[in-house]
Amino acid sequence: MEVAEKIIDQLELMGHDLEGEISFPALGESVLFTIGLSGSGEIEQSHKDSINWLYNNIELEFPKIEEAIFQYYQRVLPDYHLGLGEYADELMPKLFAPNEVWNYITEPGVFMFPEDEGGELHLEYECTFDVEHGLRVVIKNGKILRVGLE
Repeated sequence: MEVAEKIIDQLELMGHDLEGEISFPALGESVLFTIGLSGSGEIEQSHKDSINWLYNNIELEFPKIEEAIFQYYQRVLPDYHLGLGEYADELMPKLFAPNEVWNYITEPGVFMFPEDEGGELHLEYECTFDVEHGLRVVIKNGKILRVGLE
């Protein structure tokens, strides 16, 4: 049985999505993994391909993901500092190395969109500086498209 099938077997139908907490390399022991189903309610081949790609490449891609998050963090820091006021240095301090982001960005989740909604894979994180929205890393066809709120 391929990796995708093993992961899909761990998920349960929740509304129009398959969802469950799983262990995933480089992301952690309790990762919320969600597959958005199309109107047909079927798991698409692109979902399986994305799961297999992510599983087989996450450790190689993780430094790129970390660097992309770090660059995003550095870019939005001035604006967030204005909004965070007196808590800015605690919730979003200046960082000097990419691996420091994990002190402020936690609880990764994976969301996979169906092809009719773009077919993107999102790594979604909670963060201390935006508890309402968090942030996401958007990946499609094995390439990081963007990091941000949407």
